[in-house]
Amino acid sequence: MRFRRRTCAAAASALLAASTLVACSGGSDDADADNADLKIVASTAVWGSVAQQVIDDAQDDGDGTGLTVTTILSGTDGDPHEYEATAKDIASIRDADIVVGNGAGYDNWITDNAPSDAEVITAAPTAEGHDHGDEDGDEDGDDEDHADHADHADHADATNPHVWFNLTVVQEFADNLASHLHSIDGSFPETATGVAEDLADATDRLTALPAANLLFTEPVALDLITGTKLTDVTPDGFADAVLSESEPSAADLATARELITDGTVDILVTNSQSQTPVSSRLTDAAKDEGFYERDAVINVTEAPDDNQSYMDYLDAVITALEKATEEATA
Repeated sequence: MRFRRRTCAAAASALLAASTLVACSGGSDDADADNADLKIVASTAVWGSVAQQVIDDAQDDGDGTGLTVTTILSGTDGDPHEYEATAKDIASIRDADIVVGNGAGYDNWITDNAPSDAEVITAAPTAEGHDHGDEDGDEDGDDEDHADHADHADHADATNPHVWFNLTVVQEFADNLASHLHSIDGSFPETATGVAEDLADATDRLTALPAANLLFTEPVALDLITGTKLTDVTPDGFADAVLSESEPSAADLATARELITDGTVDILVTNSQSQTPVSSRLTDAAKDEGFYERDAVINVTEAPDDNQSYMDYLDAVITALEKATEEATA
């Protein structure tokens, strides 16, 4: 099974199928250009890893599929919220046949630079810039559908762009990519069954967790607790300020800190990639209350470590939750 770019003539003879948006050479006779493997460019390591798994799961006996995945932003160095694409990044994006990303205003730099003839697949609808607050989204109202996934803590006025911990959204993304590849080559599976199996296992582990109260200094893993016995007790004012990238008020910080010191909070979830004086105040309070000694502080970064797959990254967070909840209920 091998995927190749189609020439413009071939695309025309295929009635210009809308789902097969691949780069055309403008009538070039260059054989290398016409037969080059399809190139997928991903914004972050999360979506690059999921895309790679979709491809790997479809391989027959280890044979290559003729697909390559290039990830622009990998590792945990720096804050992805503040990332700006370089000239090299933009050149790579503009050479892509398929562009994949997060959406929700998180990585507009990749969708804004996608070539007009590339297929663009995002986990959430694209939005007007990286504003975590009131995002109107597209005119069709698709953003409202995805906002429902994040609205499980009464933080209804804010939209959480960290959709990679919404496992339903991850599955939809993987299936959309598989479906597009299937439209190019019918021998490619139409759905991402391998991703589905891994996510089903993760869901089983999450639903088996005992009840516990969590406070999030950053909402990266917030969607992960949907449908579990875990409860988000982060004060609304604090959570909304963080989502809108503003400073929580002194009163909201005091309320959050009191929930740690009075025993309401069982587990503190933080993000070392986006550490602020406010989050440091809360981790200091947790330290004073012995949270670290009972593995009740969980650090969830916005991306997998170098050479860590998305599924390994997900497994690490769930394992930390399993350990922390076991300690909390002992």
